[in-house]
Formats: sequence, structure tokens, C-alpha cells
Amino acid sequence: MQHAWHGYRTHAFGHDELQPLTQSGNIRWGNWSISLLDALDSLKLMELHTEYAEAKAHVRNIDFTRSPHGFTISVFEMTIRALGGLLGAYELDHDPLLLQKAEEVGRTLARAFDTPTGLPYSQLDVNNPKSSGAGMASLAEAGTMQLEFKQLAQISGKREFWDMAERVSDVLEAGSRTHTGLYPMYISVLTGQYAKWTEYTVGAMADSFYEYMLKQYIMHGDDKYRTRYIASVDAITSTLVGRTKGNLAFVGRLANDGRLVREMEHLACFYPGLLALGAQVLDRPQDLLLAEELTHTCFVAYNMTATGLGPEHVYFIDDGGLGISPSDSRYMLRPETVESLFVMYRITGDQKYQEWGWQIFESIEQYARVEHGYAALVNVLQTNMTSNLEDSMESFFLAETLKYLYLLFSPPTVLPLDEYVFTTEAHPFRIIK
Repeated sequence: MQHAWHGYRTHAFGHDELQPLTQSGNIRWGNWSISLLDALDSLKLMELHTEYAEAKAHVRNIDFTRSPHGFTISVFEMTIRALGGLLGAYELDHDPLLLQKAEEVGRTLARAFDTPTGLPYSQLDVNNPKSSGAGMASLAEAGTMQLEFKQLAQISGKREFWDMAERVSDVLEAGSRTHTGLYPMYISVLTGQYAKWTEYTVGAMADSFYEYMLKQYIMHGDDKYRTRYIASVDAITSTLVGRTKGNLAFVGRLANDGRLVREMEHLACFYPGLLALGAQVLDRPQDLLLAEELTHTCFVAYNMTATGLGPEHVYFIDDGGLGISPSDSRYMLRPETVESLFVMYRITGDQKYQEWGWQIFESIEQYARVEHGYAALVNVLQTNMTSNLEDSMESFFLAETLKYLYLLFSPPTVLPLDEYVFTTEAHPFRIIK
């Protein structure tokens, strides 16, 4: 964490992201210092006191009512990275400045919810109060803001944030669907109806929607989210889960024609951790068994490559071998596999998850660490790093990947799972029912 932060502080402080190869920063998220906000609670958690104090002091200077002229921000990304980052840091610090700035972010983003249905536009021009976004939003964009806005409502006392988030959940549930427990990938923010041409997945465009069903129940005790989560697990298990002849379990995609696409995204490797958490909270031991299988598959996706790092997508084939092959060989410093390793270790106590996590950490150190930070890989199958690195260190590497690796080797009394819920960006919220 210190090495990654030093690169950001030296070459990109105040910018959105570090570009470690060119030793520069970018403003791709609207110039809101996103890496800084996303990393705040990681710095606090890891007791990097000087770094945290400097980062927090910079928060005071960020104007969350402005972005570069003509730029539209992602409402989803700013909710989970900016709002979530400030609230996670406030949870560990309780500095009123952090809550004040979180409210500023919340008020800015709330403008995106001024739609006929209450579903948020996916994009927002914060400089133009009359701007509006596209008519369609992904399931994740519409359904991944409840934890953050409800937390903001609880600690600020501003009920309107809670009501706004709850209305979105109600609209998402009311839309007509073909499969009980499964939700199409896109929905109209104008009509509240789901697109009929989309696939079903727990990967990109949908993942965190399913995650927030369970976590809303844990946070607030509302039984309707428990019911929805159980229905989704039953549907995903029966419809999206497949196995190779070598008995590797995976979560694929349901195509529009009813065919199971035997491809699993790195993003979907959050799902075994979610299953394990649900198994413990809801006493569903069968879900823990599936979680163990899927976690193994996610680790195999790392272990099979020359670099020991996991590809963005893998495809499952019955070729007499492992039955798994990369279909997108990039490694983007993503957190989902180590997230599931952390949760699985906390719940089962099985040290193999620590061993797997350490192996992944060593691979990150060997192949992704560069002089001025960490860089994504073009191809995890190539160990020759010449032209195999991307000039990118996304903020989630600081917020999630490094935090989950740190927690994997921390005592279970550090942010215990029966006292905290982690948002989809790994920001810790204390459970308040």
C-alpha cells in the first residue's frame, strides 16, 4: 500500500488516477481525486497516519459541484468510489469534514434521480443543472447505491436520501421479468421496464445489484431483501451455474436464446464470497459448499497462468484437461478473487485461503509492481514484461485489492463480518439495524 500510495502522491496527487508508466495522473472520473477518496479508509485502516492526514486535508479542497467543462460523471462509479469512500473513512474516523463532503457528493448525485421513475440516469453533467442522461441504465448502475445513500441518510439524519434509495429498489423489483430471481441487465429509467433483449449475469452490468440484496438485509434487517436474495441465489444456482467434466464449477451467462454461455468474468469472482456470507447469515450450508467450489475455480484461473495472475475472462471447455482457458487475458489489478478469499477465510478458518492469497500477492509483486506504483497487465500468459504492462492503476486497487489482502492476514477482530458490511468498493459500514 505504501508503494502504491507513494507513486500516486508523487506523480498524481489530487488527480483521479495514477498512470505509473508515464508517471502522470489523469482526470478520467471528473477530477474528483477519486483514487484519494477511494483509498482513504485503506490508509486509515493500515495505520498510515501521515499519508491519511495529508489525503484527508486535501478532501476539504475538492469541489463536488464541478467537473471539467462538458464532462459527464458516472453516477454509479461516483456513488461507490467517492460517496462510499468518504463514508467508509468517516466510519473509521468520525471527522465531521468527511460527513460534510459526503453530503456534498450525495446532493450532487441526487440530481440524477430526478426522472419519471426515480431510477438514476447513468451519467450526469454536474455543471449543467438541466442535463439528463440516456434512457437506459444497467442493473448495476441502477441497483448499486442503496447501501451508500441509506448510510448517508442514517448518519446525516437526511431522510430524503433513504427514500430516494428505497424507491429505486421498489422500481427494480416491480419491472416485469421472465425468470423469477433473475433480473435483465438493462432497464429504462423513463418507464421502469426491463429491456427484453438482454442477457442474465452476475458479472459486469449486474454484479453488485445481487450483492446489495443480501447486504441491505444484513445492514437494516428488512425481510424483503432477504426474500429477494434467496430467490436470486436459487435462480442463479439452477440457471447460471455450470460444471466442466473435470468438475470445475462456474457462473456463466444466460443468453437471450436460453443458452448458457460458459464464460466467467473476473468480476463474477465476488460471488463465492457473497454466497459464503449469505450461508452464514441465513443458515444455508448448501450455499457454502457452492462457494467453496467457485472460490477454487477463481483461484485456478490465477494458478494456471504463467504469471499467477487471473485473466479478465475465462471460458470453460471439456477438453480432457482442466477445462478452463482465458478468453480475455488482461489483468486489471481487480479485487474480486481476493475478496472471496478473505470472506472464505473469515467464515471457514481454512488456511488454504491465506495460502492462495499470499501466492496471488507474490505474483502481483513480481509482475505488476513497477518503479512508481503498480500496473495492469496486457496478457497474464506472458512473463516477458516488455510491452506487457498498461499505464493504469485503477482506484479500486487501493480501495479493494490491497485492503482485502491486508484483511486476509489480519486478526478476525479487525472489521469483523458480524459488525461491518463492506460495500461493493470494500468500504466498511458498521451494521445498524
